[in-house]
Amino acid sequence: MTAQELIEELGYAIERNGNQDVEVLMAQQPKWAFEYTIDQAVMVKGDDDEPGGEVKVYLGEGSQVGYLNENASRELGW
Repeated sequence: MTAQELIEELGYAIERNGNQDVEVLMAQQPKWAFEYTIDQAVMVKGDDDEPGGEVKVYLGEGSQVGYLNENASRELGW
């Protein structure tokens, strides 16, 4: 997923939520699906031993909230 694709999804979610902010969670482990908060986002450009390189954004896992919501699991195809 690209940053632009994520921005579009988030914009649509906010619109569907009556233009109110929405919580963003991360789903992991399709077989025993859990949902997690996102602790932080960081931008990284290339590796230390590699000059230049692509800019990437990493989302850091926060706290485990619980089992993944069944609707989210279904939408993810899990």
